[in-house]
This record gives sequence, C-alpha cells and structure tokens, in this order.
Amino acid sequence: MTALHATPGRFSATWRRVHTGAGALSPEAVHRDVVARYAAPARRYHTLGHVDECLARLDDVADLVGDPDAIEIAIWFHDVVCEPGVRDNEARSARYYLERSAGASSAFRRAVCRMILASSHVKPAMRADPGYMVDIDLAGFGRPWEEFRSTTDLIRAEFPQRSEREFAAGLAPFLRSLVGRPRIFATDWFRDRCEATARHNVALLLDEWDRAGYLAAGAPARSA
Repeated sequence: MTALHATPGRFSATWRRVHTGAGALSPEAVHRDVVARYAAPARRYHTLGHVDECLARLDDVADLVGDPDAIEIAIWFHDVVCEPGVRDNEARSARYYLERSAGASSAFRRAVCRMILASSHVKPAMRADPGYMVDIDLAGFGRPWEEFRSTTDLIRAEFPQRSEREFAAGLAPFLRSLVGRPRIFATDWFRDRCEATARHNVALLLDEWDRAGYLAAGAPARSA
C-alpha cells in the first residue's frame, strides 16, 4: 500500500505543533526511526500501511474529536513496538514515545500514552478521544468480508512459528471477547458504519476455524 496520509511532512507538522518546549527532538529523526520500525521484515499487517489507514480514518472524524493532534501522535506510535505474542507491546510503545516526547506538555504526553495503552483492546473502548482511537484501530473489522479475511492472513503471517491451529486458538478468545461486548465500537460514528459488518465477519471467521477443526477442545488458548 502506498502511504498517502502517513507522510513525513504530516508527521513533522504535527510533531512541531505539540513538541515546542526545551529539548524537543527533530521530527525528521524521530520519523526515520518510527518508519524503520514499521518496515521491519517480519511485519505484514502492522506496517506503515496500517498507520496510513488509521490516519485516513482520523481525518474522517477530525471534527468530532477533542484533541486530533494527540490521537494522531498516538496512531503513529501505537504499534511502534510490535513483537508477536508479547503482551506488553502497547506499554512498550507508550514508553518509546515518552522517551522521545521532550517539549510536549505533561497533559499531552499523558493523553497520548492513555490512547496508546487503550489500543491493547483488553477492556471495552472508552468514549471521547480514547474511544475514537480504539475505534480507528478496530475499524478494519468492519470492512467487506474479503478484505477482512485478507487482513487476517496478513496478521497470521506475523506468526510463522505457530501452526494454523495455534494461531486460530490464540486469536479466538480475543475475537469472542469483542463480540461478547454490548458494542464493539465506542463511538456512534464508527458503530453506525462498522458494528454490524464487524460482528458478521467475526462470526464467519470463527465458524471457518471451527469447521477446520482449529478450535477443537484441547487446542492451546494462547493470546495472539
């Protein structure tokens, strides 16, 4: 995917707006390192393309959010650390941002870290800006089935050490937790556009895996 929204110029402009105090790092240097991390060879889904899609979704709702700059920075950094099977990627991504966030206000830094941590999707999404952040990250679930299924294959490719059964059994608990919530999407904007399709897609995927025997009793229930 060719990045249209995740451009160096956009990153630099946003960075300079909010990192204005003493010790602020050069946005060009930060951007180079961030992009290099998203370009790691093992990545298939959690790439700059995903950041680009998230920024496009942010642009769709920019007039509805409280602090678009905080959400934008959180989008750039939310998967900057992404090791398959590791449970604290979001915490490490937030820490990575904090280590480079000199010059931003304490309130801004807290807001960015709160939204990065929310992207772990462990708890139901919150409303307001963290809700928009989480919904932006999850909106791919609301794509047409073929696109959603292709995305699942890209995520699968990031776990080459696991069998099909192990991957499915590892991801299934998270998928079930999503559809077990009263609503997947916290904000009305994304719920209206994505909720029904997302639930349909997850049901189809779980049924596919079940029919393939990947969710049979005794399959390892590891987190993907």
